Amino acid sequence: MGNGKNKFDITRFEHQLIASMMTVLVDDFGYTPREVFELMDDAKRQLWGALAELANERKGGNKQ
Repeated sequence: MGNGKNKFDITRFEHQLIASMMTVLVDDFGYTPREVFELMDDAKRQLWGALAELANERKGGNKQ
């Protein structure tokens, strides 16, 4: 992937959203940085299938 989407860039709005939500978890909800990254890992595992399906639909796959 040479499009830069998979590298964190704080100047991109969508990346700022991720950083903001991680900061809120620490600052407002008392998570430790380790807990935030464990939560992110669990979210990746749980959401992978749904996100893959959305991406596939966006590309025009599985037309019925």
